[in-house]
Amino acid sequence: MEAALNPRFTVRPVEPRDLPAIAAIESASLPWAAHWTGESYLCEPQGERWARVAESDRGVVGFVLARWTGGEMEILNLAVHPTNRRQGAGRALAAAAVQQGAARGAAQVFLEVRASNLAALAFYARLGFTPTGRRPAYYQEPREDAVLMARAIAPA
Repeated sequence: MEAALNPRFTVRPVEPRDLPAIAAIESASLPWAAHWTGESYLCEPQGERWARVAESDRGVVGFVLARWTGGEMEILNLAVHPTNRRQGAGRALAAAAVQQGAARGAAQVFLEVRASNLAALAFYARLGFTPTGRRPAYYQEPREDAVLMARAIAPA
């Protein structure tokens, strides 16, 4: 089990038993959270993808999915159930992802966010991410632009 980055939450690897909770969080977070297959979250320890859940005494409250590519880490999906937001789970998940990126030698972490998701844009800005570009009509249902954001990672 991984060390908690926030005493209220344990951040740990995704297990098959977590997939229903992840699917429920994705559904509750539409259209903001991307939808990935359950198998996408079941990652090999040293594989390209990396996934974790944040768990409290109420069970799984959030998740993050990331991957490494070309010396960079990309956060593919990060969501916290709406009833558990603004309590530190998202921050703990993002911090765990950045720490893993540093441990694997990534120089930066990047992600994209729906342009209309002002809460997520503000959240990532508080974590040191800055806008670096825009992908027109990147998202579907509804169709809208993606804002690219990135931040440097200090070496581990």
